[in-house]
Formats: sequence, C-alpha cells, structure tokens
Amino acid sequence: MCSKSACATMDPFDFFERHSILIRARPESILNSVRRYHLGDDPLLRPALYLRELPARLLHTPPPPPLELQDFTLLSQTDRSLIYGLKGSFWRTNYGLRRFDTPMEFLGDRDASSATLVLSFMTVPAGRERTRLVTQTHILCPTSYVWRRFLPYWLIIRPVSGLLRRRMLSQIKVRCEQSA
Repeated sequence: MCSKSACATMDPFDFFERHSILIRARPESILNSVRRYHLGDDPLLRPALYLRELPARLLHTPPPPPLELQDFTLLSQTDRSLIYGLKGSFWRTNYGLRRFDTPMEFLGDRDASSATLVLSFMTVPAGRERTRLVTQTHILCPTSYVWRRFLPYWLIIRPVSGLLRRRMLSQIKVRCEQSA
C-alpha cells in the first residue's frame, strides 16, 4: 500500500474493488435485478452490520440505518450499465453521508472533507445467452487527511464488503437464472 501522494500518479482513485460473475440472462434482466436488490436480502448482513455499528454502540450513539442502493445518487444508466455515487465520511459512526438529488449536484460538489465512492455494475456479453456482471467500487480521497482517515476503515471493511458483494452477485445470478 502506498501513501496518498505516491498513489496519485498511478490511478485517479485511491481504493478499488472489483468482482464479477457469469449469468445466463440478458443484460436488461440482470440490471433490473441489480436495481431491485436489497442488502437486507442477505442473512449475513445482520452480523456484518452489528460489527460495523459496534463503535456507535460503544459511544452510546444511535447507529445509522443500513445503506441501500437508494442512498446512492444514480449518476448514469445505459442498457448495459448502472453507475452510482455516494459521498461521505464513511469512517464516522454515522457515515457522514452527503445527499444529492441529481448527478450534476454530485459531480459538481467539491467538498474536500468527504470521500467519493463510485459504484458501477456493468454487463459484458460472454457468449450464448450468457452475460458477465461486473461490479466495481472506486473511492477517491481528495486530501491526505481524508485518505488517512479512510485507510483504516478500508482495511477493516474491505474483506467484509468483498464477501457481501460476491454474495450479492450470486443471489442476483440465482434470481435471474430462475426467472429465465
């Protein structure tokens, strides 16, 4: 892992995660399933959230409600992809979320105290009636201060986030293939 200044020349984003799965379904069916997906559909979410909320519980502050896709700003949608954005101080017990009504508001915001998270779902043709669903998370920390605050959070959350994301992809695959 490199420092914020050393990483700056390699990629415009500071943190990155990617997962994919092969699904026997059309892109539009897959993206509809992504839109309808709720994190609460996964029974592993409860224990993961309990751990995420532990600092708030220890500080006797109310934990925030679980994040859902509806908390994100839809930045772009095509017949092959969905791109969402979220800004906040994710390392804080309440996530420090910033809300935006439009993609232009989101993209125009220059608050340097928050990290920017871009979550994408892309479908890629993979042969006979098969489609690869790829999900990527990119996080940009606009300052060294934000990067130093986000890094410990990322190191703790990334393995759980990756596991939940792979489970999400598997659940979407099952739903799409059962309805096909």
